[in-house]
Amino acid sequence: MVFLLWFLLVNTLYSISIRINGEIIDSLPGQPSDVDFNQYSGYIVTHKFRGRALFYYFAEAQSEDKFSMPLTLWLGGGHDCSSAAIGMFYENGPFRPTEDGELVKNQFSWNLASNMLYVDTPIGVAFSYSNTSSDYKIWSDTMTARENLKFLRKWFIEFSEYRDLDFYIAGDSYGGHLAPQLAELILEYNRKPVHVRPIKLKGIALGNPLLEKMGLSNVEHLWHYGIISTELYHLQKRQCDSTRMVQEILSGEMSEDCSDINVMISEEIGDDMHKDNLLFQSCQTDQYSSSQRHCLGTETAKADPCLLTWVDDYLSRPEVQEALHANASTWDSIFHGRNMILNNLAIDILPTLSALLKRGIPLLIYSGDEDLRIPVSHTRELANVLATRLNLTTMEMNEPWYDGKQIGGWSQTFGNSGGGEKVANLTFATVRGGSHFVPNSSPSKALTLFKAFLKGSPPPNTHPDHYLVALPKY
Repeated sequence: MVFLLWFLLVNTLYSISIRINGEIIDSLPGQPSDVDFNQYSGYIVTHKFRGRALFYYFAEAQSEDKFSMPLTLWLGGGHDCSSAAIGMFYENGPFRPTEDGELVKNQFSWNLASNMLYVDTPIGVAFSYSNTSSDYKIWSDTMTARENLKFLRKWFIEFSEYRDLDFYIAGDSYGGHLAPQLAELILEYNRKPVHVRPIKLKGIALGNPLLEKMGLSNVEHLWHYGIISTELYHLQKRQCDSTRMVQEILSGEMSEDCSDINVMISEEIGDDMHKDNLLFQSCQTDQYSSSQRHCLGTETAKADPCLLTWVDDYLSRPEVQEALHANASTWDSIFHGRNMILNNLAIDILPTLSALLKRGIPLLIYSGDEDLRIPVSHTRELANVLATRLNLTTMEMNEPWYDGKQIGGWSQTFGNSGGGEKVANLTFATVRGGSHFVPNSSPSKALTLFKAFLKGSPPPNTHPDHYLVALPKY
């Protein structure tokens, strides 16, 4: 017995040493010198026979007691971009690249509030891959969810000290598909009696999410903002209405009528308009001075429309890929299953979200109001559809929420006040001035929303000096 315990202890210590020596990031190229948290990256093999492996980046919480803080899995992007790269360097990760290839601290990194795990998913985008070519032709959301659960289970074996932390899933854009589908599988996994250590899923946060196919239609939004003309708006309704246009997009074959409308819309929008953010212009490398670029992690500095370029440039460097323990040959890979992608886009996620809310999983949906891809009006409508289907009542009226002393946006929380079936709270929040990628355009506001979400509370509805304001004299 003593020998067995000694063997297990040595084996455990050996495994930990292998992980630390093999996957800890000593320092990223251009990283600031005063970094006080550990970073890890590498691969989790999800299917040994087919050679599938998912790349991850893990930033421990910036806290003296990181194990007192939750673990959050970030699933953003989708089938044509690196969810890990976008999350860690463009949105809510601890660093942002600059034009000169250096990294600056993101003062509003989400690892200030949680341990953060970013995963490139599905296989076939960025650093994640499969050695089986047929995988790139038959992939689907269902397969992605299963692979993500396999990844998570194996990651918890390797990082067992995080296994019992409160666990959250967050993401944006196509993460509106990936996060709820994984959450559903986690709850199924937890129900099996053989799994004596359930994954402690506590909530889901979705930013500007694609939840159902009509979210792909933004013509109403473009007209409302004055971006397209009234004449074109009415012509679109007569010649190729939104339902028809979305159906043709999903079929992969566009009629001449709808193609003509799309061309006219693109012409009226203009070439230098950034569809992720109404306030962005196209990338101009001489738009900011070098000193301004080093302030781009702050809320007061205007978000840089060139940042995606700097992220791609940074991750394309061999020394960066080596520091990340990444397979350099996969960085420019393209997901080839276009028809499968189009079929996945048509999936309605609302039934999945309804089931999760019924199972007691709180849901935050937030939406940047300057997003031209998935309109805030449509997302808000879907949140109200969810509330209606579940017979939820308004717990917190629609009202401003505050990021410090400034209005961050408006929010409304739904729930039930007892009696009948107990359903978790649903919160919908807009982000004033927010883009499709809110943590990029509005980092302070995004962190405020995230902290409230982790606390299980609505966004703050008063600013810090609320009770110090003098009452009017009569």
